[in-house]
Amino acid sequence: MPVKNNPDSTYGSKLLDMFFKLYREGKKHFKQDLANEFGCRPSTIQRIADVIEQFAGPHFETGIENRRKYYRISTKPCRISYGLDIEQIRALTLCKQLASASLPSYLLESIDDTIKTVSLQLCSQDFPERSAGQHLPISFSPKGYIDYSNHQKIIDKLLKAAQEKRVCHVDYKKSRFAEVQQYFYAPGRITSQSNALYAMGHETTTGKPEKGEPKNFAIHRIQELTLTDMVFDFEAADEGINYFGLKFHDPKTFRIHFSRTASDYVMERIWSTEQKLEEQEDGSVILELKTVSEPELMAWVRSFGEDAEIVRTKEK
Repeated sequence: MPVKNNPDSTYGSKLLDMFFKLYREGKKHFKQDLANEFGCRPSTIQRIADVIEQFAGPHFETGIENRRKYYRISTKPCRISYGLDIEQIRALTLCKQLASASLPSYLLESIDDTIKTVSLQLCSQDFPERSAGQHLPISFSPKGYIDYSNHQKIIDKLLKAAQEKRVCHVDYKKSRFAEVQQYFYAPGRITSQSNALYAMGHETTTGKPEKGEPKNFAIHRIQELTLTDMVFDFEAADEGINYFGLKFHDPKTFRIHFSRTASDYVMERIWSTEQKLEEQEDGSVILELKTVSEPELMAWVRSFGEDAEIVRTKEK
């Protein structure tokens, strides 16, 4: 089974992200660009596009431009022939629930409305005796998640800035005890990790913006964000989404030994792209992974206490 690139982004959340990106923007998006943005393989983007095409029907457009495959959802009025069946509607509802801890309430409500609309049309046309939108007997209990309802405007501005490559002026407070610091910032993407949303990008200069050091902001700690008229022409969404942690340096490889007690937990999860697991005779396991945040990795290893230790490190 191929390794999933981003342990904090499920297939379901990628499907929702890509659908709303195509639907909201109504322009061509190329397969490789989407793969880079969502941190996955082009083949995964194609599978997601196939599902979206079933959902959007004649609204969905795909083609080749300059030898590059693109996708687009047209918002022009037309009669949609929904290609989803009852089980697919339930799967879409499940995807929404999986991503609910990291999505603001206004977006969850929009997704719910869309699912209900499709469900009602599907049932009235083909399955009048069944309810596609009925409540799923499944629940998820994320602990320590953040309510982003009051951060909606900042999220919208970050998305707009990333799409239009516009420099932002950010007032940021890294803790409740810290002073507010100000930055000129080029956002590349928003990512989710540990039930929190982060802006990934680079510090930049004024005037003619130049690419500075990688900079990540916890969105709930941004005090104020203003879009400027300055436009940057570099790639702000650098690699790093495939590795353990939020990017602060180039990838480094570590080998970590986990005791038999912690081995099941470690082996059941994807921690980094190209990770390797080596089972030991005593039931313990050695995990080899890549990280772009060594302090974050060290804190994670320490959280296991005596059940984990670094055995060897390697450069990229």
